[in-house]
Amino acid sequence: MALIMPGLPLGMASFIALIPFLFLLENGGRFVSSYICGFVFFLINLRWLFTLTRFDALAIPGVLLLFAYLAVFFGLFGLILGAIRKRWRRDSSLLILFPVLFTLFEILRNVGPLALGFTSLYQSLYSYPVLIQIAAYLGPWSLTAVIAFVNVALYLAIRRKKALFAILAAGAISILLLFSLLPVNDDGMQIKVAIVSSQVSQEEKLDDRNLFMLLDRYIALGRDAAAKNPDLIVFPESILPGYILRDDRLLPRFASLAKTSEAGILLGTGDYNYGRIYNSIAYIAPHGDVVGTYDMVHPVPFGEVIPGRNILDKIGLKEFVDSFLPQAVTPGGSYTPLAGVGTPICFESTFPSVSRALSQNGASLLAIVTNDAWFAGSSELPAHFACAVYRAVETRRYVLQAANGGMSGVIDPRGRIIASQEKEGVLSAKVTRLTDESAYTHYGDMLMYLLFAVGLLIVGVTEVQERNKGRG
Repeated sequence: MALIMPGLPLGMASFIALIPFLFLLENGGRFVSSYICGFVFFLINLRWLFTLTRFDALAIPGVLLLFAYLAVFFGLFGLILGAIRKRWRRDSSLLILFPVLFTLFEILRNVGPLALGFTSLYQSLYSYPVLIQIAAYLGPWSLTAVIAFVNVALYLAIRRKKALFAILAAGAISILLLFSLLPVNDDGMQIKVAIVSSQVSQEEKLDDRNLFMLLDRYIALGRDAAAKNPDLIVFPESILPGYILRDDRLLPRFASLAKTSEAGILLGTGDYNYGRIYNSIAYIAPHGDVVGTYDMVHPVPFGEVIPGRNILDKIGLKEFVDSFLPQAVTPGGSYTPLAGVGTPICFESTFPSVSRALSQNGASLLAIVTNDAWFAGSSELPAHFACAVYRAVETRRYVLQAANGGMSGVIDPRGRIIASQEKEGVLSAKVTRLTDESAYTHYGDMLMYLLFAVGLLIVGVTEVQERNKGRG
């Protein structure tokens, strides 16, 4: 399962990757074996988290504890599925129960203070746009459900030696292909964008002695972007070790760039206000004034905020927590687009809800700004970029990603990667600002949950009828 995730060219193997797990679950409830399966999955899939040890050796026990927590969802899935299978043993029931439960547990680990959006099964198919269009209608997790359904059908084809199940698997994949035949609106105002891609190491970025050297470096990249005659220039997340909006030595340089280029600028920076720190994006209008900011609503757990910090303080761990993260990032209060552009910041792009909320609030274009230099050269880079592909399909918006130390690019509303690069430089492209709402933007996961409910109802009724028939 881990080997099909972004970073390796094995995405199509997702349709068979769960079959060994299904064989494991044959003999009833298996919490321990399912838990171990989950732990190893996260250990391999999220191996890039260990790159944080170059900043703090405590990352090792912290990451292992995170894997131990996430693996609980696998263990509970195996336990509950096994318990139900002791009573409901029809093959047709497994075809519904496994995909529904697997998907629901995947969704559950994507909510709450320890949510981590990098490990969803649907992400395995990000490089196959023809297979992922269902996300615009039923959401990305519906794709996880279809992948799981195909795995169950092929497992049953092997186990029962019946071609019917293989036909069902082929039919499910065919349904995914049919969604790609549906039209996608591309009518709107076309603009030219320039995306700044940088390769500043995290060690270099954290050292405030490099402030003015990095300022000159980014201004030079900004001038290269301006030479493309864009309407919009997008810089990565928190590009300088300083508060650009509060520093008269920094902000005028970017304001001048906006004026001379006659382009709007989206700029990632840390900010502070009334003693609180924010991870922000500012929009500088072509006339040089800052006309709006967006503050990250979903900070990174343990990187920007400590979940349960108040509890840890009360049990005597305040000094330790303060040494780990002296001041947390304050979450923003709303998903408000800047000049009609939705701007998920880094970690936020891994969750469908953020881009959906920004689109609902009027974003006609999405621009993700991120700093992936924490995980330079690791599989986190394609994993993060894969999330941007799905945000484009779900919202039917063009998506721009401006990264430091990661993958920058442009993705169209069908999830096709128009351009991408990791090296330092400038990407330019023409994109369209779109206003139509996709079904997923409008309804969210409600349609998928409705289908799940209908499927479970059919299974329940069928099983009861079968049991009554046996008694008769």
